Amino acid sequence: MGQDKGEESKLDSPPDPSIPSFSLNLDWSTPLGTEEQPPTTLEEEFPLTARTMQVIKGMDEHVSGDRPPVETPKPTQVIKDDLEERVTIWVTVVTLMCHVLNADEDERFEMLVYCVPPEILQRMFATHNHNWIDKKKRRSYEISSLMNHTEYLAYLDREKLNSHRFLFAPVLYSEHWWLSVLDKSKQEMFVLDSKNISSPSSERTDLNKFASNILNQLLKWAGAPSILKKGSLSLLPTYINIPQQPNDFDCAVFVMKWMEMIDPTILAGCCTYNIEQWTEPMLEEFRKKIVAKIILSKENSLRTEAIKEAHNMRLTRPGAALRSPYVQVTTPDLPTK
Repeated sequence: MGQDKGEESKLDSPPDPSIPSFSLNLDWSTPLGTEEQPPTTLEEEFPLTARTMQVIKGMDEHVSGDRPPVETPKPTQVIKDDLEERVTIWVTVVTLMCHVLNADEDERFEMLVYCVPPEILQRMFATHNHNWIDKKKRRSYEISSLMNHTEYLAYLDREKLNSHRFLFAPVLYSEHWWLSVLDKSKQEMFVLDSKNISSPSSERTDLNKFASNILNQLLKWAGAPSILKKGSLSLLPTYINIPQQPNDFDCAVFVMKWMEMIDPTILAGCCTYNIEQWTEPMLEEFRKKIVAKIILSKENSLRTEAIKEAHNMRLTRPGAALRSPYVQVTTPDLPTK
């Protein structure tokens, strides 16, 4: 009650399918304090080009004659490639956020929490989906089944996997992000989902079980005790009742903000996490701060300085670094004879 018709129609309108569920949704193309002026005539806004006239003619024929069956256009390769690129970008952003938080001097990440970058879980989910039991071997699929899995493991901190009580594991599946939180000491796992306060399907339940199994494999690789009881292949995660996202595209922002601020000790033995409901303006501010936190992080600054120093170096002969295919070399860096 109290809403005008314009507001009601806006609330009832479906979400824009062109905006992915993991979009940063930042647009700084228009300077602050300026607005685009509307065209003075309809002709300027809707020019009657040859293409426009063809569409109008087709609409007239459609209305006057028999209506043909409507066919849903098939996705093009361009759309598929664009989606895969956006997924890759967001996996990279969340991965960077994990590395930044793990290097943070905050007491939680120094002593209590370790953030597991999402690549391994994302690859395992994409490879096996929710059918995570190998029926031939009668056991779960292992991370060794992934191509280049040793390269993914190289970025994990064995010591922190072993010593820290909680693991934060951001998960991506079917264009949606959620956060799994593992309590090693109590052998419990929790799910924070910005679209669900309970498992929406048996498939999602199986995926969460698979996630607990993958995390247990990582712990065993690090030399930590198993979190699973003898004979069990997984944990049954508990969903936490937490405020939900107000749109269809900020799930990754919710996950990164949760990693930054959630106190995992409160989750133990509790099914509700009391936190304020985040609004659209707040989420817009979160996006900007997340980007700034990654760019201005201590690790990122050190890498920048290292790159600057490398450009200023002049080596007398090509060493192992110069022979690497990942280092670009200019002729002044090498002797002429």
